[in-house]
Amino acid sequence: MWREPETRYRKPKTPFRGGGLLVWARIATNGRTNLYVFAGVSVTADRYRDEILHPLVRPFIAAMGTNAIFMDDNSLPHRAQLVRSYLESETIPQMAWPARSPDLNPIEHVWVILGRRIAGRSVPPGTLHELQQALLQEWALLPQQAINDTVASMPRRCQACISARGYHTRY
Repeated sequence: MWREPETRYRKPKTPFRGGGLLVWARIATNGRTNLYVFAGVSVTADRYRDEILHPLVRPFIAAMGTNAIFMDDNSLPHRAQLVRSYLESETIPQMAWPARSPDLNPIEHVWVILGRRIAGRSVPPGTLHELQQALLQEWALLPQQAINDTVASMPRRCQACISARGYHTRY
């Protein structure tokens, strides 16, 4: 769910009759992966390891070398012991997120941009299949500069969070 600043939370009206999609992607200032759409609506620690970490993250981190740090969030599959053990066994350095920390992951802001692009389509998707196709198309069309700008804004966002002592900021 997302909202414009200074507005109340509203549940978005969707014609999908209770369905939804889960997606994953990696972003960086030098590029991004394709958008990965999970089949089904639940992601377990096993699926996260088998469909994301092993085939996508592990080779990327290996190619990046010692300067890479893997950033995800505090969702349950990401914090499962199975996932932590896998990351340790593959020597994938992971950013630590304290409980109840503000979400400063830049991809969250990219998801907002993607959502606005979907919402701004002249013909909105009416089925889950159409939504998936729209997400894949809009992801491919999303300018890399928008991702670069989001990543570049992180020092400013972090400073705003520090100044607000972890409370709400306009970011």
